[in-house]
Amino acid sequence: MLLPGHPSGAVGVPGRDEYATQFRRHCHQLIAFGCGEIRGEDHSGSDEDFITQRLKEAVKAAQHEGTLPGWAERYFITDQAPVSVPNRVGKERPKIDIEIESTESRSRPAYHFEAKRLRIDDSHSASEYLGPDGLGMFLTELYGRSGDEGGMLGYVQSESPEHWANAIRSKVQRDPKRTHKLAEDGMWREFPLIAALKHTYATRHARPTLGNITIHHTLLDFRTSENV
Repeated sequence: MLLPGHPSGAVGVPGRDEYATQFRRHCHQLIAFGCGEIRGEDHSGSDEDFITQRLKEAVKAAQHEGTLPGWAERYFITDQAPVSVPNRVGKERPKIDIEIESTESRSRPAYHFEAKRLRIDDSHSASEYLGPDGLGMFLTELYGRSGDEGGMLGYVQSESPEHWANAIRSKVQRDPKRTHKLAEDGMWREFPLIAALKHTYATRHARPTLGNITIHHTLLDFRTSENV
């Protein structure tokens, strides 16, 4: 289901509906491809940065080998990318987990993904996903500054994607306006983007100065057969 009033502009290129839809879809297709490539590896206990690194490496390897569709050549994916924000310079700059930059437009729009592990032996998983170093990085305008969209990735290592979707939704809706700054049209909803990503949702949030931002939440299954 689409969010009412979902953003019409691509990140960094406002007002171009068709390009925005394509850009969003391509970014998530690259994430889905990378996830599929490394799913045969055991990441049920890997830390967040290593999963992110392997996902990025899988996409870049396929780009170099020419095994992705032709449109993938227009995108540059990096992990732990420093982000330019006011009053933060050098090593103090925050680092986004995954940045996908498009070379198709002169403005070089970029899509930001922040990732968090979701595992049942960490009782704070959902809180960290939604907290200051997770979703909060978008709400405080440290990530996604150049546009009105961003992505959260949940690396599911135990329980199920459905379990974590319900846990995150419940926590978001417990204090929607004060803590999570949900816009009137921004409650947690299913938001299918591509067939390869079966657990994608969306929320829409107010920001202090940059206007509302839509966050696409994608839960990626990294469980092994033992913990399914």
